[in-house]
Amino acid sequence: MRARTAVLALWTALAAASPAVFAQSISPLDPPDTSRYLQWGPFRVRPGLTIPNLGYDSNVFAIPDTSPVPKVGDYFVALSPRIEGLVLFGHRAFLTFDERLEFYAYATQTELNYFNQFGKARLTVPFRRFGIYGDIGYDRTRDRPYDAQDIRPIRKTYPFGVGLILKFGWRTDAELGYVRSRFNAEDPNDPCDPAVNSSCFTISDLNNRTEVGTRLKARYLAVGRTRVLLDVSQRTITFDDPAVNRDGAERRQLAGVDFGLGGRIFGTFRVGHADFNLTDPTATDFNGPVADIALGYNFGGSGSRVTFIGARDVRYTVADSTDLYVYTGGDLRLAKYFNRFIGLEVGAGRATLNFLGSLPRRVDTDTTGSLGVLFRISENDLGRRVEYAFRYTRWIVDSTLNYLDQNRGTIGFGVSFGY
Repeated sequence: MRARTAVLALWTALAAASPAVFAQSISPLDPPDTSRYLQWGPFRVRPGLTIPNLGYDSNVFAIPDTSPVPKVGDYFVALSPRIEGLVLFGHRAFLTFDERLEFYAYATQTELNYFNQFGKARLTVPFRRFGIYGDIGYDRTRDRPYDAQDIRPIRKTYPFGVGLILKFGWRTDAELGYVRSRFNAEDPNDPCDPAVNSSCFTISDLNNRTEVGTRLKARYLAVGRTRVLLDVSQRTITFDDPAVNRDGAERRQLAGVDFGLGGRIFGTFRVGHADFNLTDPTATDFNGPVADIALGYNFGGSGSRVTFIGARDVRYTVADSTDLYVYTGGDLRLAKYFNRFIGLEVGAGRATLNFLGSLPRRVDTDTTGSLGVLFRISENDLGRRVEYAFRYTRWIVDSTLNYLDQNRGTIGFGVSFGY
C-alpha cells in the first residue's frame, strides 16, 4: 500500500500540474496574479478534484513475495479534492493557502479505508522594502510509510514559522525566519505494549518530537523570470522521550534555479549539502549531498510535456530498526497529445532507501512503471482542465532483506477536473 499511495499522490500532483504549480511568485511581498483565480466572495480560489484511480489493486495488504499468506486484491477508489486560494486585506496584507485531501476506499476490505490531509497557509504584511510573514500548517497521513511496510501509523505534523521579508532591489529579495514543527504519531495496532515489554518503544515514543530552527532564503532575478536561489537552514530536534536517544541537529545549504512562470521550461532545481548529527555516539550520522527537483518541459504546442520530480534527503525512520535512512529517487512522466483530445502517458520511477547503520545492512529499491491513455475534454489558459485517463501501474520492491520483497499492480480509470 505504501507504494500505491505514494504513486497515486505523485500522479495526483502531476495530473493537476501546470507551470504555475512548479513556480514561485515574482516577489514574496506581492500577492499572486489575481487573474488566475475564481472569486468566491472575499476568497480567490483555484479548486480542483482528482480521482487518480478507480480500479483494482492486486495486493492491498502489501504481502511480501516470500510470505505463505496469499495476496489479496480488491477494487478501490482514490479521491483527492484540492483548493488553492488567496485573500486580500486592503491594499497591503494578503493570505495564501493550499488545502488537499486524499480519500482511499475499498469495496470489500473496508478496514483499509483511510484519508490524508495536507494544509498550509501564509499571511504576508508588506511595507515598502520589507514585510513580515507568518506560516502555519497541518498534515495528517495514514499511508504506509516508505520505511515500514507492515504498519499504518497516524502521523501528524504542525509546522509554524514567522519572519522578515527584505527587498534589496528589484532583482533581489530574501526571507529570514524562525521555524518550528511538532511531530506526533500513534498506531492503534502498535505491536509494542509497555505493559508486556517494558523495554520496547511505541510508535509515539519513536516519533513524537519538536524541531526548532532558523532559515534564510534568498533569490536573485538573473534573466527574464529565472531566479537564482539560496536556502540555508539549521534545526535542533528533541524527542519527548529521552530514552529513545534519537535527538539530533542538522544544518543544510541549498542553491539552485527557479525558472518561473510562462516558459517552455518551468520548475525549480535545488542541490546542496546536509550535515545531520545525532547525539547518540553509537548512531550513524549523515554528511552528504541533498537535492529537491521539480522540473517540466512543454513541447508540441498541444499541452504535451515532460515532468520530473526527484529528491535526495535524509529522514528519520518510523520504526526502531535504525535512526536515519537516505531517500534518493525520482519519477519521470511523459504526456504526449496526438491532437487536442487524445494522448499517451508513460511514467517511470525509481527510489532507493538506504538505512544508515542497519545490521544486517538494509537497502530497499522501489521501481514503478505506468502506461496510460489520456482523454482531454477541455483546458484553458488559466490551467482549468477536464481530463480522463485509463492507466496501468506496476510497482516492485527489491530489498537486501529478501523477506521485504513485494510487488503489486493497479489498473483503472482516473479523472482530473479543475485547476
